[in-house]
Amino acid sequence: MMTPWKKRKLLKMFAESFGKEPDKEYFPGDMGFIRTFYDACLGEESDQFHVDETTWKDLNMEDIYQRVNACQCTAGEQYLYYMLRTPMSQANYLKQHGLIHVMETQTELRLKLQLILCRISSSRHVDLTTIFQPRDSSSFWLIIYCLMALLLPISIIAAAFLGSSYIVLPIAAIIVNSWFHTFRWNRCEHEISRVNYCVSLILALNHLRRQKLHDLDPYLSDAYEHLNKMKPILRSGPVMTMMNADMLQAAAMVTFMIDLISFEILRKRLAKYHYEFLAVHKAIGQIDASIAIASYRAGLSVWCEPEINFGAKRPDLRIEGMVHPLLKESVPNDVIPEKSMLITGSNASGKSTYLRTAMICTLLAQTICTCTCRSYIGSSFRIYTALSLSDNLLAGESYYIAEIKSLKRILDARKMEGFILCAIDEVLRGTNTIERISASAEVLKALKHPCILCLIATHDVELCAISGNDYQLVHFEEVISDNDIHFDYKLKPGPAMSRNAIRLLKLMGFDDAIVNAAECRAESYLKTGKWT
Repeated sequence: MMTPWKKRKLLKMFAESFGKEPDKEYFPGDMGFIRTFYDACLGEESDQFHVDETTWKDLNMEDIYQRVNACQCTAGEQYLYYMLRTPMSQANYLKQHGLIHVMETQTELRLKLQLILCRISSSRHVDLTTIFQPRDSSSFWLIIYCLMALLLPISIIAAAFLGSSYIVLPIAAIIVNSWFHTFRWNRCEHEISRVNYCVSLILALNHLRRQKLHDLDPYLSDAYEHLNKMKPILRSGPVMTMMNADMLQAAAMVTFMIDLISFEILRKRLAKYHYEFLAVHKAIGQIDASIAIASYRAGLSVWCEPEINFGAKRPDLRIEGMVHPLLKESVPNDVIPEKSMLITGSNASGKSTYLRTAMICTLLAQTICTCTCRSYIGSSFRIYTALSLSDNLLAGESYYIAEIKSLKRILDARKMEGFILCAIDEVLRGTNTIERISASAEVLKALKHPCILCLIATHDVELCAISGNDYQLVHFEEVISDNDIHFDYKLKPGPAMSRNAIRLLKLMGFDDAIVNAAECRAESYLKTGKWT
């Protein structure tokens, strides 16, 4: 039972931390457990678009997840991860948008919810895959535990009939049961913790229902219906553990296997009601994640609620004043493509950051109803990137093979319904110049599709001429002096006209002989078309 002093302390902490950057630790393996709910849903939602691993890594989405994650319980952490990888349908978007708005505007309700949520287990090492998708419904161990529980009564009855010399039988039964209980508990402890976590979620949702929080009813009504089917679990409660038991209760657990029997019964019930539990997990997770998103919004200096046109007839995107959510000092830029964009510019001028920022804004718009920009209007997109590729030594794949596989998955996505937004940083950079430009030109041609909007960065200015009028040409540029280089990181119309790769050699301290020879070689090629 929470004391009034502890309750006041928690409420003060929740109020003060709202809008602040979460101060959470992440240990190796934590993200693997956090994503288990997403992985469990992945196989069940074959018709739903999910952000693939390449795009997730390209956009550094784990870092963005950790910036947003101010959740109180495991369900919230897992659901927030699921949200960020699952762009929403119109119905889900409207529901999620409304719930975030409730958490933003109703401070008293939000604090009351956080107080309830913080009582739920927050252990990240909870793998729910076998709860959501139960595979073992055997009653073997339940039968064994029941038989072991009968061992002491049977031995006492036997000793009473056989005489006092058989008093050793009950003593032996207690010793055997104590050893067996310890043996099985050590092997089931993790499973018991998982079952108790599930029960704590069910009890928390039931507590919310008893509070009669009418502003939440539109968002929780479906979960309440599923909760009605789980009354046996509500009546039984969690498995009592030795840590929470007095001496008499602990003795009864060891002797009569009470906790292990309770665990097996609850495990079977959760397997029976796994669809119902999935709804409960989603409901609690959605509330917790919505509070975290509201807090994230409150801590942003630049953000807006996106306007998504789910019924658009063609792919459309209009982002104004976008900034990268992880950069403290980010130069605002616009994304207002008339058609797919071909972005040129010198090294370090801002092309890659521009691509990432645009894709992150689009993904956050469709997942957490929040964009780090002044305004956002766009179609509903399936999102793909090919930005930070690397070779795969273990699979025996070169960098070029990784590139063409990444591009192939985008081209294959054309066969599916809906609009695609894709970002590519340097098309086919992993091969020689002649074949790269030839193949890249054909890839650009294939990506000119009525349902695809592309943002493509390249150093190959030849592609600007080859692409003709198929792509909108834009660029980033720099100002170079004798001993310095300055970037303004602002997107400008037209193709890039400057080069800085050789000049950067000089600025980084390379010998003048190397720099001058490189410049002469480049000028000679531009005049003659031949390498000297």
